[in-house]
Amino acid sequence: MRDYRLQQIDKLDTVEIYRESELTADQVVEIGADHIAVATGATWRRDGFGANALSGIAKLGPVAALFTPDDIMTGRLPEGPTIVYDDDHYYMGTVIAELLRSKGVDVTLMTPADVISSWGAYTTDRGRAQTRLMEMDVDLKVAQSLVSFDGSRAVSACTYTGRESETEATAIVLVTTRLPNDALYHQLQSIQLKSADTTFKSIRKIGDCDAPAIIAAAVFSGHRYARELEEEIDTD
Repeated sequence: MRDYRLQQIDKLDTVEIYRESELTADQVVEIGADHIAVATGATWRRDGFGANALSGIAKLGPVAALFTPDDIMTGRLPEGPTIVYDDDHYYMGTVIAELLRSKGVDVTLMTPADVISSWGAYTTDRGRAQTRLMEMDVDLKVAQSLVSFDGSRAVSACTYTGRESETEATAIVLVTTRLPNDALYHQLQSIQLKSADTTFKSIRKIGDCDAPAIIAAAVFSGHRYARELEEEIDTD
């Protein structure tokens, strides 16, 4: 998806891309754009907050043994027996479990749901994902909600009975929820409200910066922003 869109953008003379150019709010204003779309993405949480832990998971540590999908994607990988705790229920948990197992790591995929990748049933991913993990000898634990982790063992509780059990592990990858990286958006919004001299006509957050979701939602968000830009919207 990314490569295709970059290929299409490269064909245009009206688009410029500046990589590795993180901007402050003041620097964004200095550019003098008429409209600003903030698409700064989201970051995976490492506190256990998710659909089955709305207050987070209090007993998680040590920090060095906690990982998120962001860590995995930047090359920070656990080495010992690892639990991938999936409270996201789509493809990310299974993808990370497969990656780690391919690196020779002993992996347990744990989820509070009755099946792994439950949302993947809507995209026909679930069956293939589970088959692949079983072929790779990934240990699958379903209907188990993570209670605590101390760096050597994890305590989980049955989603239905609350009965607790232990799993030995030296690391845990928390695949739960994401937080929007929207600080820049709020800073620009504050500048717009406080100053009548700002040159930009509009500012809007799009994609995961607005609401973390699946890739298709992020693509749609950008497409919709472009289609609606400077258009009169009929609200009747």
